[in-house]
Amino acid sequence: MDPTMLKLRNHIDSLLSYLTPLLPLANCHMVEFLTHNHWETLVPKGLRETLDDMDLDRAVGEFWNVQSDGSDKSPLGLWVLTARKHCLSVNGDYCLSVEQLEQRIRDRGGVLPQEIPVKEFMNPKKSYEVRIMSRLLASLHNMVSASCSVEAGGGRGHLLVTASHGYKLRCLTVDCDRTSLASAEARGKIIQKQWHAISNTGSRGTEHLHRFAQLFVTENTDLATVVKESFPEIAHKDVNVMLTGLHTCGDLGPSSLRIFACQPTTSAVFNVPCCYHLLSEEIKESTLFDDFQGASGAGFPMSEHLRGFTLGRNARMLSAQSLERVAAKRQLPARSLLYRAMLQAIIKKHKPDFVLTEGRLKRVGAKSRNFEEYFKIADSILKLDLVHTLPADSLTVADCQWKHMVLFYLIRLCLAQVIESLILFDRLLFLKENGFNNTFLVKLFDPVLSPRCHSIVAIR
Repeated sequence: MDPTMLKLRNHIDSLLSYLTPLLPLANCHMVEFLTHNHWETLVPKGLRETLDDMDLDRAVGEFWNVQSDGSDKSPLGLWVLTARKHCLSVNGDYCLSVEQLEQRIRDRGGVLPQEIPVKEFMNPKKSYEVRIMSRLLASLHNMVSASCSVEAGGGRGHLLVTASHGYKLRCLTVDCDRTSLASAEARGKIIQKQWHAISNTGSRGTEHLHRFAQLFVTENTDLATVVKESFPEIAHKDVNVMLTGLHTCGDLGPSSLRIFACQPTTSAVFNVPCCYHLLSEEIKESTLFDDFQGASGAGFPMSEHLRGFTLGRNARMLSAQSLERVAAKRQLPARSLLYRAMLQAIIKKHKPDFVLTEGRLKRVGAKSRNFEEYFKIADSILKLDLVHTLPADSLTVADCQWKHMVLFYLIRLCLAQVIESLILFDRLLFLKENGFNNTFLVKLFDPVLSPRCHSIVAIR
């Protein structure tokens, strides 16, 4: 076995040993914080007892300090650092920095063009992402002599607008949403006319290099054929595709990797995934010995090594949260998180047969200064008829409830990166299992600015 692949599998196995006993914590629902007594049942005893002896400000302050300096050996510090130890980090082997990726490109004879900063027509976060990714995309595109860069799920087309006008690449934005594509195409024509001013490069945009196709991309989509249909002028030639995606949603990321693995006409893939909560995990109750079908077609897992392992939807939702951003901005959860849990406890006690469907109380928290106001609005929306029957003290938030909610939120948040790391490791291992050694995870963005900061790069 390839040494890097063995190292990756060992990393995954270590991560699984740590994460598996904690999946009940990862998969819990914050709405059930009080009704299921999460503080007592899901927080490890030693950690819980330590935190019970601390006031909220001291405990939160210690949490922020550990995030910044990583030196605290208290039970809370050990919890944070143990989770961090299992997370994806740059190692120069299968996880690279941007600088290390650039060196690999140079080693293969590639050339790195200058960055082209574009601030108009996109927000600062997107501008930052496009500036970094488009330059590397152009380098990879040229290095593999691609006929066309195709962005799966390109939406508004920001990435390929810069790649086509700034780096003169033939590009195709593919998306299933007709409205998004029409808007992107119209915007692209405006940008083309104004490119020399927008990019501050003095060059003009190139017409007809960036085109659009409405299509729902699956692992069976023949991208070479799609490119030829969109660019009839190269239909008579052999086509090599550079497949990319900036924040491809849910199963589109895994489908992109399967396209690369199965279609020799796809020369390279450069993908930044997101929306892990929309990944599919397929379970088939068919036979006693083979009841899992996730390795062939599902979003997770992709690798044979993880065949049979499931995360759960709430764990995948947790993986999309950003500990780095929360720590950098020192963000505590909104009090409405506790209000919703308190409402759930009241409903369970007084209306046990009532089913509250998701989404009915959106924005109620933002309108409420305290739980009493929250409950009155919720009571009216849900027609509970409880507002005049409950004693006043049942609408009061106890200090310990808020303390436990905040600390539970932060403790659970430490698992977010661990789960995301497992999802990304699984994708990388899938590629290596299929014989692709030039495959890497690359920490592409600052996680505070862009929480989904890792990309997958694979070269045929």
